[in-house]
This record gives sequence, structure tokens and C-alpha cells, in this order.
Amino acid sequence: MNLPGHLEFLHPWLLLGLLAIPWLAWLLGKAGPVPSVRVPSLAPIAGLARSPRRHPGRWRALPVLAAVALLITALARPRVPRGDTPDPSKGIDIMLCLDFSRSMAEEDFRLQGKRVSRRKALETVTAQFVEGRPNDRIGIVCFARSPFLVSPLTLDHAWALNALRETDLATGTGIGWALMASANFLRRDSDRSKVIILVTDGENSAGPRASDVVQVATQAGIKVYAVLIGPEVVTPSAAAGHDLNRTARVTGGQFFQATDSRALRGIYDLIDQLEKRELIQKRYVAWRELYPWPCTAAAALLAAMLLHQTLRKRLP
Repeated sequence: MNLPGHLEFLHPWLLLGLLAIPWLAWLLGKAGPVPSVRVPSLAPIAGLARSPRRHPGRWRALPVLAAVALLITALARPRVPRGDTPDPSKGIDIMLCLDFSRSMAEEDFRLQGKRVSRRKALETVTAQFVEGRPNDRIGIVCFARSPFLVSPLTLDHAWALNALRETDLATGTGIGWALMASANFLRRDSDRSKVIILVTDGENSAGPRASDVVQVATQAGIKVYAVLIGPEVVTPSAAAGHDLNRTARVTGGQFFQATDSRALRGIYDLIDQLEKRELIQKRYVAWRELYPWPCTAAAALLAAMLLHQTLRKRLP
């Protein structure tokens, strides 16, 4: 049962007990006779007759009735939601495999009319992509000569992006090792759909090529999208035989080129559309229980009434 303001009762049917309060009030209000003296005739005391100031038991029962009403309300379990949490069984797992070699410091990209580094453009577009996929668990592997885990798969995207911004550039470009590390971090986890988005601005210069280790991804059912960024344009004939293109195609993914920030954003948008999943979203809700409040109020009323009856005994 939901009420305005998001207040909800877990057992709303118990609130029907409140309907008995008026009956209890009537029953308790008639308790006790009006003070009187039995005499043969009322004539001698006719002048003394007057209406009683109050009926015994009418108002003294009010604390009891209020306490009963509060206890019934508490049994109905009032509560308010603290917030919704996405069901972790939905969405997909995405590992961002990002080149953080020193060449990413080259300022040959533009954002909002300003010249920026490749790294800055990549961080900006990546953040927009991640923020648009709240149901997906996203992890980040950065690489130069060797790969290093920046963030494991998580739904805490703000934390992951903050860790990315604090990552330093290094020398070398080990694409094969980075792809292998990303695939290993993905395949050891859940049975959800898995995707690697590999972004680099250069050729492999350390360790195996991506195509040499791609079987690690294919065996785990991981799809790879490879993005080559930089001002240089790879011709269609060269792109057909490019190692990243062969790697992506083997896994069912695609190969892209981005020569500027706009193209990079367009590629991320396309990947976002290609990896959309129609979700029947189930949500878990954390609740704040409110029943202690009416319970405490009822106990206070009963304690005050008992104290009053103990300290101030009165005759009928």
C-alpha cells in the first residue's frame, strides 16, 4: 500500500483494526455509574441536583485508545524507500581497454573549440559513454608497455571515472597484453554478455599483437570493438588488413577510426546503440522502517498513564 510522499505499509490490512477505536471509545466512555445516593424521595435534595461535571472514564480512556491506535499502526509496518538499486543481473559487462602511452599527450584534438590532448578527448567522451549506461558494470584497464587495472567491473561509475582521471601516462604500447588482461578480467566473472572497447593511438610496440591473443576473447564469448584514434587516416585497403580490424572481426565486433573528438564521440554512440539490451528491469528497494516511532509513542503514553494512576489515586 503506497501513500503520497512514498510512505508505504507492509501489512496495510492491519489498519482495519483502527475501525474498532470508535467502538472502544464508546464502550470505555460508558464505564462507571454517575455518582448518586439512593433515597426514598428526591424532594429533600431537589435544590442540590445538578448535572455531573463529566462522565467517569470518558476522557481517561483517551491515552489507552491513542496507544492502541499507535500499536496498530506500528504492526502495519510503515516505511519509506531509501532508494532504488539496479538489479545486478541485468545489463552487460564492459571493459574499457585504453591506451595511456605518452603519445596520448599530443594536443591534436579539439573540444568546444579548444585544442586538447588525445587523453583529454578520450576521457571526456568515455565519461559521457559510461554515464549513459547506468545498468552496465564497467571496468577500466589502461596500458602502455604493460596493462594495469584502473577499476574492476563496477556499477559505481563515478568512482571508476575518477580513478581514470588520476592515472598517469607511461611509455610503450603493448596492445596484445592489454587485450589479454581485459579478457581475463571479464571471463572470470559472471555469465552476462561481455564487451571490450579497445582504444589506442598507435601500433603495437611491446609483446604480442592483439590478433595473436584474440583466442582468449573468443573462447570466453567476448566481443571486441577496436578504435584507432589520431589525425592520421588509415586507407580502406590498409584498414582491411589492420591487426585491430582482424581482431575485432574475429570476435564479432567492429573496427573504427577517429581523427577528432566528434568522430570519437560518434563511435562511442554507435557502440552504445549496437550493445543496447532490452531489459525487463527489476529493482531492489532499500527501506527505512518507521514502526519504532509509533511503538515508542504508544509505550510513552501507557507509561505516563500508569504513572498518573499510581501517583494520583482517585475515588469513583
